[in-house]
Amino acid sequence: MNALRLFPGLLLAALVATATAATKPSRYADLVLADKPAAYWRLNDTGATALNSAPGAKAALLNGAVEGKVAIGQRAQPSEQFPEFEPDSAAAGFSGKGEFIRVKDPGASSPLDFAKGDAITMEAWVYVNSLKDGQYVYVVGKGRTGNKGFEANNQNYALRLHGTGGAACVSFLFRDTEKGDGAAKAKATKEEAEKNWHRWTSTDGFAPGSGWHHVAVTYTFGKGGSVKGYLDGVEVKGKWDMGGQSDAAPVVDDDEVWIGSSMGAQAGSTFNGLLNEVAIHRRALDAKAIATRFNFVPPVAKFDLAKLPKGAVQVELFEGIGATANWNFTLGIPVETYTEPAFGFVGVPQKYTDRGVRADRSNPFLLRASALVKLPTGEHRVLLRSLQGAKVHVDGRLAAQTKFIATGGGGHGKVGEAPGADYPPSLRFPLNGHKEEWCTVKSTGKEQLFVLEAIIGGKGLRPEVGELTVSVELSEKSAATAVASARAGDLKSPSGANERDGRRLQTAGTGERFVLLAPTARVAHDDLAWESYSAQQLGRLATTDAQRRRDANAAENKYWAQRHEAVRKFLADKPGPGIPAIAPGTSPSPRTEIDRFLAAKLAAAKVQPAPLTDDATFLRRLALDTVGVPPTPEQLRAFLADQSPNKRAAAIDRFLALPGWADNWVGYWQDVLAENPAILKPTLNNTGPFRWWIHESFADNKPMDRFATELIAMDGSVYHGGPAGFGLATQNDVPMADRAQIVSSAFLAMNLACARCHDAPYHDFKQRDLFSLAAMLKRDAQDVPKSSSIPANANIVVGKRIQVTLHPGEKVSPEWTFANYGGAASADFTRKPDDTREQLAAYITSPSNDRFAQVLVNRAWKRWLGWGFIEPVDDWENKTASHPELMAWLAREFMANGYDLKHLARLVFNSHAYQRVAGLHTPKSDEPADRLFASPARRRLAAEQLVDSLFAVTGKPLSSELLTLDNDAKSAAQSFLNLGYARRAWQFTGLSNDRDRPALSMPKTQAIVDVLQMFGWREARQGPLSTRDDAPNVLQPAVLANGDMGNGRIARLTDDCAVTDLCLENQPLPALVDAVFARVLSRAPTTAERTKFTSYLQAGYAERVVDCGPRKSRKDFDPTQLLSWTNHLNAKASEIKYVVEEKARLGDEPTPRLKKDWRERMEDVLWAMVNSPEFVFVP
Repeated sequence: MNALRLFPGLLLAALVATATAATKPSRYADLVLADKPAAYWRLNDTGATALNSAPGAKAALLNGAVEGKVAIGQRAQPSEQFPEFEPDSAAAGFSGKGEFIRVKDPGASSPLDFAKGDAITMEAWVYVNSLKDGQYVYVVGKGRTGNKGFEANNQNYALRLHGTGGAACVSFLFRDTEKGDGAAKAKATKEEAEKNWHRWTSTDGFAPGSGWHHVAVTYTFGKGGSVKGYLDGVEVKGKWDMGGQSDAAPVVDDDEVWIGSSMGAQAGSTFNGLLNEVAIHRRALDAKAIATRFNFVPPVAKFDLAKLPKGAVQVELFEGIGATANWNFTLGIPVETYTEPAFGFVGVPQKYTDRGVRADRSNPFLLRASALVKLPTGEHRVLLRSLQGAKVHVDGRLAAQTKFIATGGGGHGKVGEAPGADYPPSLRFPLNGHKEEWCTVKSTGKEQLFVLEAIIGGKGLRPEVGELTVSVELSEKSAATAVASARAGDLKSPSGANERDGRRLQTAGTGERFVLLAPTARVAHDDLAWESYSAQQLGRLATTDAQRRRDANAAENKYWAQRHEAVRKFLADKPGPGIPAIAPGTSPSPRTEIDRFLAAKLAAAKVQPAPLTDDATFLRRLALDTVGVPPTPEQLRAFLADQSPNKRAAAIDRFLALPGWADNWVGYWQDVLAENPAILKPTLNNTGPFRWWIHESFADNKPMDRFATELIAMDGSVYHGGPAGFGLATQNDVPMADRAQIVSSAFLAMNLACARCHDAPYHDFKQRDLFSLAAMLKRDAQDVPKSSSIPANANIVVGKRIQVTLHPGEKVSPEWTFANYGGAASADFTRKPDDTREQLAAYITSPSNDRFAQVLVNRAWKRWLGWGFIEPVDDWENKTASHPELMAWLAREFMANGYDLKHLARLVFNSHAYQRVAGLHTPKSDEPADRLFASPARRRLAAEQLVDSLFAVTGKPLSSELLTLDNDAKSAAQSFLNLGYARRAWQFTGLSNDRDRPALSMPKTQAIVDVLQMFGWREARQGPLSTRDDAPNVLQPAVLANGDMGNGRIARLTDDCAVTDLCLENQPLPALVDAVFARVLSRAPTTAERTKFTSYLQAGYAERVVDCGPRKSRKDFDPTQLLSWTNHLNAKASEIKYVVEEKARLGDEPTPRLKKDWRERMEDVLWAMVNSPEFVFVP
């Protein structure tokens, strides 16, 4: 195997074997020579001379001389993949350090001179080892050598490669003579000189390190529109990106031709990799001739079978394969290797930076899955299903291959046909945009090597796996074995899955069956089994991602540990507020330091605090405030049965350790940080979906000073979940000013909104303050645009005259202008002192700036108690705290314990202040003096908590449509995001269908979004918000009681509903009523409630269960799988969606396992419970 294929990133000369020069022309050389090149350097030489193989008596005049450390005789194209080349083909190696091959021009009118009217073709084979973005390296060019006696910029012509977006693109360059030569040219200004350069660059390229590629350019000088570029034998599009298209004559002189470098052999212009078969023709070869140059047979993966994992599928990910839709690349070393139980994929592990935030993989990348599989003896039909191009090899033979995504098209595309009646029974239907390819595999009953290779993403596409599967059709006998294997637990159900999930691994019905190809696991390829399998895989990936973040965070955690130790040393020299003494006889006796701070003010006001809640109420409040949903019946029973005196503290610790902690915080910070992704073409202030970074930050319990620092640094992925998505503010004239406004309100409670266009009239902030912060985030001076300025003649007065102290066109330097908010120790907390983003983060999170900690404490206190010490929490201008000493003490505790939000929560949740009966003492006014915290405020559930709780108590999945309008994955993330399937309510976003196009509607999702919006959730967050408008209105109970979600889904007993399972259990009716109360309201019913509901459900209870056999393993075909943006304007698409909308309005299909009359009465009971006032409030 070619050593370059294994180690593409290492020094070529040290890795590749020296090859013997070919003694006769290869089949490839015959192709080139047949086109009669003017010069042809095969670069397969063994000496210091690069021989010119072009025909002619004076061919030797164009021999080249090696200059510098060119590694001659390097092993080149392997003949197994490039059959036109001989096994001993060779190449010249360049290290990018200034080496090149010099070819002297024989003189005037030589074969190397091209004047106006002359046509040229330059071609070469290249193996690029590395190429930086923005770099141009020379393959071959004439002039611009720096040789004495020639103009410095005498570029006759050049074939180069340009690094852009991680790809190497074909580039052609020449300089014209429109301004003349000599002194006149030298006196031209830079702007004038650039007009004489003409550069054409292709829009497509290949990834460095992806193997051998053929590049070529043809052009007729004097005909600007004649340029054509080729990559791997195929014409590629491009544009004139400097100097424009021109019919001007080129520079023609007797300077040398250099191969591999130019510009005096500057390292930046020198090729890094292997070159051979460089040719220059004196005519423009046509596309047919160029196409003959590239004959590539993709290499078949080779394995040491003994090293393949036993009983599992080995999965490898390869990056840097090039963006063109083909298989013309060789693979390097995998960047990831892991295992899966079967050939079924819905995702891959995330990639993280060394600071543990999401980063982008190369787009595209390749997934390769390999395993030894033993099929029963005989012939088997095998199905390959993929979103993007994929192929399957069996024992080294290509068995099946799917096509690449065909990009482009508007909204008037064809609507496909639904699968016909002949589609295999029980086999899961393909999702939109997926391709299928069938093949037959013959088995002798022995192990066979199956290799799946799938390209993920591509140029102008999102890198999405889709549902990538290889499945095999088994006979009825084999299918029965598969069912037995599933029942035996070959593939375990996910942790916490109930009995329903276990049944999803079974097949049902009669006839032949499809199972995912796997060494040992048996997973039916139907809907029920796939839903369970894919959920398990996503769970494994989440666990893997968490471990990867921990691994990536090792050095980062060490840094933050050191930093927090420095904070503690800082605090040790700064005494904090003393904890108040308790007057004798104070009743009730304060339990914690928090209660002691509050008791003094309560006593002074002669207010008796509210009593403590009962245990059930406490646990429901705790669960909602930690994980965002009510406690499960099992959690409630265990807690009520616990007789230990410290059971509340133990419950607090348990709930703080649950993963729902992260889910419960995301929605809050989405509002505060104005996270605003759009699934359809961006509008004002759309951001990337940095929701995933928020979630992972809270899942990892990152210190909040680190949270703020990572946000401000804006590193990682923009469109796939990294904090860099915060830096995106589409259609905003000064994006960083908008980001600065958000950061200042979120972490310092400074409202700089009015300082965007003028000095703030009601706050002590000038416009320069905001633009200074913007410049720090920009890492450069920030211009003041006209659109962010009030015209000088406006003379606007708002209470007092608005002052304009910045003027359009001014440049504001990066500077921290808030001397009152710390910063004295910022230098000690900056790893990159020259990075103004890091400077800004250090100024904000420095321990000398205790306002940061106090702002976060105040935000958390309001979230848990209902009011803040200071209101509003995001604007402290001229505000005073109700309990300044308590706020300062909590902030100090917060800082001393590493800005750990869970530590702060533990302090608050353990206090009597938090555990008291809610709503008994409401402040008389908004004045700080009236906020006594004698009892927590009566808080309504946040919109996300309400929706999550409704689905949690009924045990139903939060199923909705895929959150994208580009269902067939034909567009880039810059235009269409795909936010996946929502698992929790924070994952929803605006549906972007303000154009009211029926085919773009998402009726199931819309029903959920309607509820969210009625309860204060915003579908677009163009600006930050710390406190939602949650005032009660008549639409709120209406949407719960009569909306499609409440009526048709939540209160509907279906096969995937936990309440249905309760109803099927053999138990007395009063026990069922008690169980439903515990599940929905986290309490036992009163005697009156139990009597009422038992009486209502009594009739028919004994006969309620219907024996209707096993569930269908495959759902009916969903016609929305035929629809996407590409055909949404087709009338048929609208007709289909009207039918789908009507079905959605009817709600979920009820379970056939309960008799209709009794089921509907049970649904009435469930409806009454979820619509009771107590359900929508934190108790």
